[in-house]
Amino acid sequence: MKHYDDPEVQELAIRMADADPGIRRVAVLSLVDCGAPEAVELLIQALKDEDPSVRQQAAKVVDEFDAEDIADSLLAALNDPDEVVRNGAAHALADLQDPSAAPPLLAALKESNDSFVSAAILRALKPLRVPEAQTPALERLKDDDAQVRREAVGVLGWLKAEENLPALIDCAKTDDDPEVRRAGTSALVYASGAMVGTTLVNQLGDEHWQVRCEAALAIGKLQYMAGIPALIEVTRDKLWQVKEKAADSLGKLQAVDAIPALGVCTQDPMANLRKAAVCALGEIGHSDGRRFIDVAMDDPDPDVRKIARWAQSKLDSAA
Repeated sequence: MKHYDDPEVQELAIRMADADPGIRRVAVLSLVDCGAPEAVELLIQALKDEDPSVRQQAAKVVDEFDAEDIADSLLAALNDPDEVVRNGAAHALADLQDPSAAPPLLAALKESNDSFVSAAILRALKPLRVPEAQTPALERLKDDDAQVRREAVGVLGWLKAEENLPALIDCAKTDDDPEVRRAGTSALVYASGAMVGTTLVNQLGDEHWQVRCEAALAIGKLQYMAGIPALIEVTRDKLWQVKEKAADSLGKLQAVDAIPALGVCTQDPMANLRKAAVCALGEIGHSDGRRFIDVAMDDPDPDVRKIARWAQSKLDSAA
């Protein structure tokens, strides 16, 4: 057994070498409080322990460590036979957010034929925003596994490169998986309305409600004024969640033409939608919306009444 200079680490090393997995498991917990740089070596050792419960414990605490040399061990743990260990390593890789981890991540992605591993690596690469991730992410957009495609979309969205827009638009429009279409739609917000506005308006007609929600939100974020008529139409969507996002964006766009449609939404049975509609009327700040705001002052939901008071004071100040 290796000798460590730090007495606390040495004591933990002895416990980590104990034949009882319960003792080794408790020792892993103590590693978190140790704080010594040498403790990382013992954590890596625990990730390779023969007992799955010890590996599970190590995977649960690994994100408490900040070490550049832990990426390789986490990548190896992605192939662990135990699901808890794999998930722990995947989350820890995503939390690492260390640019020095990019080269081993990219190398592992190139060699990976496992969907879980590939998705986890892409998820870890996303916040690093390294240009070298662009090509492999584009390639993974054609992966058979929807989770891999979804994580690849995330990488490209965070890179915010204009040349990736055609591929992201294609994912948003044509992918078979609704979650991939939703992710693709959400990723388009780094562009301008002139570039992706038409696509976002078309996405308001997607068969999956979460895609429609993302499209409605994106139109507001991009201040795409040409999308106002389509958003007004969406306030009649069959699901209140979609109508709520449309109301949010109509408020951001200060769409006076939307006041009648928003007024209808203030009478919806769902309180969340009523709140969004009253808030939008306040953001628009036009006197035509006052009659709907006045009615909302007596809404049965206290949050709706609170927003109505704010909207009313906003109109009073403008007057």
